[in-house]
Amino acid sequence: MSAPLAGSDRRGAALVTVLIVAFAVAAMAVGAILVSSGARLTTSFSVRETSMQAAANGGLEIIRDSLNGGVFDSLLPANNFTTIAAAEPVLGAAGDTLRGYSRARFVGRTGGRTGGSATAGQYGSNFASALSVVADARGAVAARRLLLSQESWSKFAVAINQWPGSAVYGCSESINGPFHSNSVLRLQSGCSSPRVLFTGPVSVVGSVSNQSSGTFQAGLRTGVAAVVWPTPARINVMEQYAIDADVANGDYDISAPSGNPVGSHTPALRIEFLTVDVNGNGTIEWDEGFMRVFRARAATVPQLAYVSSRRWNNGSLTDPNTQSRNCGAVVRLATGTTARFVTAAELFAASTVAQRDNGVRWLLTNGGQGARPASVNGGSTPTGRACYLGGDGRLFNEGGMTPDSTVTDAVVNDQLGWWVKRRTGPLPALAAIRTDAAYLIPLGSNPNFKGVVFVTGDVAISGSLRGRVSVVSTGNIVLADDLLYRNAPGTRCDSEGDIMGAIATLNVLIADNNVQTPFRVNNVMYGQYDDTPADEQYNLFILAAGTTTAGTGNLFTTGLNGVPGPVPAYRMTGTFNSSATAESCGGAPAGCIRITGGLAMGRVEYFTYSTGGNAYGYAEAHAYDACGAVNPPPYFPTTGRFIESRYYEIDPVWLNAKTIPAFFADLRGQ
Repeated sequence: MSAPLAGSDRRGAALVTVLIVAFAVAAMAVGAILVSSGARLTTSFSVRETSMQAAANGGLEIIRDSLNGGVFDSLLPANNFTTIAAAEPVLGAAGDTLRGYSRARFVGRTGGRTGGSATAGQYGSNFASALSVVADARGAVAARRLLLSQESWSKFAVAINQWPGSAVYGCSESINGPFHSNSVLRLQSGCSSPRVLFTGPVSVVGSVSNQSSGTFQAGLRTGVAAVVWPTPARINVMEQYAIDADVANGDYDISAPSGNPVGSHTPALRIEFLTVDVNGNGTIEWDEGFMRVFRARAATVPQLAYVSSRRWNNGSLTDPNTQSRNCGAVVRLATGTTARFVTAAELFAASTVAQRDNGVRWLLTNGGQGARPASVNGGSTPTGRACYLGGDGRLFNEGGMTPDSTVTDAVVNDQLGWWVKRRTGPLPALAAIRTDAAYLIPLGSNPNFKGVVFVTGDVAISGSLRGRVSVVSTGNIVLADDLLYRNAPGTRCDSEGDIMGAIATLNVLIADNNVQTPFRVNNVMYGQYDDTPADEQYNLFILAAGTTTAGTGNLFTTGLNGVPGPVPAYRMTGTFNSSATAESCGGAPAGCIRITGGLAMGRVEYFTYSTGGNAYGYAEAHAYDACGAVNPPPYFPTTGRFIESRYYEIDPVWLNAKTIPAFFADLRGQ
């Protein structure tokens, strides 16, 4: 027999293999257990994190709901914040308490360019920040902030607070944008072709009369909750923004002359907006808008009539403008003299009959004093027939304006009034190119201007606007002539676009004056004195807030029969009613008023148009400017309803180090 080969003995190898496999299987099992455990931990953590985030987000919505409950004033102090809940339990969807969680909720104003007391911008105090902080028993924290903005009343094409009168929307009328009524909606009965057209969403607290007469393209909701209407007290707060624009107060916080009762149809103050190409580049830029202010010397009848070019009712004279200082034409007062603009008053006072006769007939009246003056309104000789608002330089043959009070307030002009100089002197860039620079008040080029011009009393407005402005009046705002944006409404909704708010504590009136409304004398048309006879156009957002009492909060036409206030003698019979042959707007004698922007009224009592034997006034043909919803006029009053703007995740470690009071202080002062 032979001996076995060396190294061929393999006894025990199977055991080693089994052990290795066993160890591997055990390792895999342990790994599976660890992976499974980690997944469970991850899932648990993810669920907890999601729950905390949801709880924080829910807290933000609860805060928004609290603000929209009509108590936002008490929750938003000017210089502090409100702790709504310090450590409240968190409820689940079924109303059960979620164990291990607590939530703190805070709310305060947001300042800076988004509004608030520290703002230097033009955006209004209508932003707030909600903060919700959720913690669990193990010390985990989730913090979320929601920036909230209040809706502006300028989001509506038409908004109405009270509708006690019988006025209705006629069959041919239309509302091109959102409509809201805190009261009812009245439509003319029997409309079928056409119906009253509403292109935007319609919400009404009460009922809709003759609902079948309307077409509601974006839907109709009735029985909705009323929206808080702005009060005079809330509007008057805006005076501080005008004061803040100048260190010593003066240019933007204006008081009407004493003696002019608040609520007058003939204001003693007017503001005209204008533009100047300061840098000479051929483009009117955002900082090249200005305004100027004209004041009556006192509140006498002729001085008030002069400011807004009202009719000059001269006793028994049939023509109300026999001695007007606002109307005239280019004539020669004597043979061989140079033709120039001559006012009716100057012609009336001409020293000789020859001078008066050479001016051609002004009146078409019967005998007596009415036959004395010659006129600039008859025949073919006169040219340049026109009427201007008080202080316009063309009344003095001096171009665009007459800044010098020695001219506008001279004795020969009956000391009617003057332009107001800028308190701190002319801007150097203007002084180099304009002789009237001392009277031009800057808008966008003043870095302190917050967009608010506040008038204590009544004011008339007109002109060409470049900038973002809200004119606020404690009385009436009178639309004395066309007011147009330099950039067409709706074309620029950013911070350099043009937009205006006209905010009146009482009413907004469309002036019945020589500049806007044609008139008759003995059935002869005098409409050629209207510089825009086709219609009257106003680019602006109107808020006639009113005081909730009768006679306030309306938009109407002065001089209209049935409207509070005296009806001039020349309006008392049908022969003197307005009639504009060049205009056609719903059959209204004075044609159209076209408001491109929005209209919010405290009450609907009066009309812009009256039919019948004494038919007079304007039909309405408005258009909606969508910029009012996304970038409202400066500090335009808000509805009180807060909507979501921006959402932020806050680092809880940073917030804890910062502290809640310091966090909200920073938000107010941004």
